[in-house]
Amino acid sequence: MKHFFVTRYHLVLLGVALLLGVGSVALLMIQSSSLEASLKEHEQGVKATKYTGTAAAEAIEASDHLKKGVTWESRHDGASPYVSLPYLLKEGKLINPMEGEEPLHPPVPNKWLIDHHLDYADMQILERDPKHKGFTVREEFEAGTDPNDPNQFPPLANKLSYQETGIRKSSYLLEFLGEDDVIDDTGKMEKKIQIKPVSPLPNPSKNNRPDTSVRNVKRGETIPGAPFLKVLDLAVKTKNINDTDYDMSELTLQNTLTGERIILVKKNTSREYKKVPIELVESVQFTYQLNGGDPQMPVVERGKELTLASLDGGHTETYKLVDISKEGVVLEKQGKTFIVKPSNQTDQPSFPAPSPSPAS
Repeated sequence: MKHFFVTRYHLVLLGVALLLGVGSVALLMIQSSSLEASLKEHEQGVKATKYTGTAAAEAIEASDHLKKGVTWESRHDGASPYVSLPYLLKEGKLINPMEGEEPLHPPVPNKWLIDHHLDYADMQILERDPKHKGFTVREEFEAGTDPNDPNQFPPLANKLSYQETGIRKSSYLLEFLGEDDVIDDTGKMEKKIQIKPVSPLPNPSKNNRPDTSVRNVKRGETIPGAPFLKVLDLAVKTKNINDTDYDMSELTLQNTLTGERIILVKKNTSREYKKVPIELVESVQFTYQLNGGDPQMPVVERGKELTLASLDGGHTETYKLVDISKEGVVLEKQGKTFIVKPSNQTDQPSFPAPSPSPAS
């Protein structure tokens, strides 16, 4: 037997290999049949889903978002991505400017400075002009404008001033002589009020040559030579002074330019009688100067317009000179009234109280 295996061992190995090959093929066929049956069962249990493209759209949106990156939005409390909210050192203690009601730079609240991205640790912050608009931070706060917005400006008229010597006035001194019957050009008799200028006035009936002749005026008419003065009404009055009756009748005039009413008492010989001068502003010479700009000296006549410009000339505002009152010169712009005070009444600039030093 041993001799048989030794002489024919190659045939034995071949037979063993053949048996292993047949077994492997049989096993593969069995597993293949099992896999095919499993796939058919899965196909029967799964429903078909219609493709809508949503996933692709979301993928594109996500890709675009990644390309744009993340934008850092400034925080309301002044902190940045790498720096925390700045604290101030005062009397050995760290102070959070967002806490408490006491402003570091009166009268401007701390929150207003922070909201407008201003350095509240700067001792002179209220006198700064961040965008070089010609106005300080204090002036912007008082006007309700944003000092960091180059398109917002306080009223440019705020930068106007004048001196009393820059006002040119005309003075009118008139005497009310009473009311009398006067024959008009048509021969008709009618009552007219008699007004006599103390100083010469242009007389329309004499080619506007100035004189002091009596002007006869009806109620509702203006005085010849002083067309801005209108006769409104006459009130008859008397007064007893030292047992003597005096005619104290009052004539009411109206300045049609300002709306002001003036009372003239009928001329008499009593000690109480006084002439009332009537002044009319003809023009005003202003001083206009923005912070960092050269002073300008425009002269504006009553009723005329004045155009003001920003430092770069990109922003302009037009005002009309209406009148001068006890408070100052009255300007008007788009229905709003502005009062320009004389320079000797303008408040001197006040500097903010020293701020605590910033903590290191």
